[in-house]
Amino acid sequence: MFHQFKEKIFLISFAAAVLLAVLHFSDIFGLFETVLASMNSLLVGAIIAFILNVPMKKLEGLIAKVSFLEKSKRSLAIVGVLIGFLLIVTGLVLIVLPTLVTTVSQLVTVSTTAIPKSVNSLIAFLESYNLLSGTIGEQINDFLSQLKNLSAVSQFVTPVLSGLVNNVSGIFSNTMTLVMAFFFTLAILGSKEHLQSMTTKFLYAIMPEKWVKIISYIGEVIIDTYDKFLMSQIVEAVIIGTLVFVSYSLSGIPYASMAGILAGVLSFVPYIGPFSACLISALFVAVQNPLLALWSIVLFQILQLIEGNVIYPRVVGQSVGLPTLFTLAAALIGGNLFGLLGMVFFTPIFAVIYRLVKEWVYYRLEKKKIQIIN
Repeated sequence: MFHQFKEKIFLISFAAAVLLAVLHFSDIFGLFETVLASMNSLLVGAIIAFILNVPMKKLEGLIAKVSFLEKSKRSLAIVGVLIGFLLIVTGLVLIVLPTLVTTVSQLVTVSTTAIPKSVNSLIAFLESYNLLSGTIGEQINDFLSQLKNLSAVSQFVTPVLSGLVNNVSGIFSNTMTLVMAFFFTLAILGSKEHLQSMTTKFLYAIMPEKWVKIISYIGEVIIDTYDKFLMSQIVEAVIIGTLVFVSYSLSGIPYASMAGILAGVLSFVPYIGPFSACLISALFVAVQNPLLALWSIVLFQILQLIEGNVIYPRVVGQSVGLPTLFTLAAALIGGNLFGLLGMVFFTPIFAVIYRLVKEWVYYRLEKKKIQIIN
């Protein structure tokens, strides 16, 4: 009798809580957003720590082989990973940004000189054969003359600069978030075993042992999948980036360093990334030499063929064990939801889900004593 009364009380309380949540959904959602916003630094720091933990474990293993460095392997590994991370970011900024500035200035020069001359010649040719009326030709010339007008550029730059000044507070806030995230990253990487032990004890205290074991296993699958994915992708990115840089340099193709960086960074995005790196690099090269741009596309595809059939199977292999269809779906869904980062990290997320569902299906089939070939 008392047990039934407890069940009724629980159901009534649950129904009341759901009704309250529905009626005050906007307030609850606003509170949830506020709490998340106040935890931005912690969340960013946790994500960075989770990513850096993968190479850090490998570095710890290497340092531990040196006997007199074993006691300080954690500190040295953290310092080494952070230095590597900062060097990569600095390299990206120092190489990509100057290239972008140079290319944009060249595009402006081309658009204000070469393109108008070519268009004027084309208009004169069409008018000579009565394929274009003089009125339309004059309108096109007026439009092209406006491109040369520096006031148009100033009208574009002024609102951008004013908007930048107005967002100084936002820039300062984001900088502080990153600084705090950096310290949270150090704290998490330095005490990850302690945090894991605390979490396990807390779960055992509030949940049945069966559910704790299930959650622990899911956590192990997530860590194992991300370890394999990130390490294999890092190795692949270094190899393909180096190949592109060396082959472009030997072929006399400009922007070889930027093309190598793009190939390496975008290789984290399955299928779509290499294609995007190839096109972006070709667009930059086309500013200087359209023929070299075509050759860069051909060369990039040759390197992708070698990488896909020789390097990838040996270095990466089936690192996450995800079929091609699900890999593409993960990249597209992640890209639509969270942009480039979503395209990168949704692949191992799908791999985790795929592995867990696959194991559950096989477990259920074995329990029902059903055997299905392939």
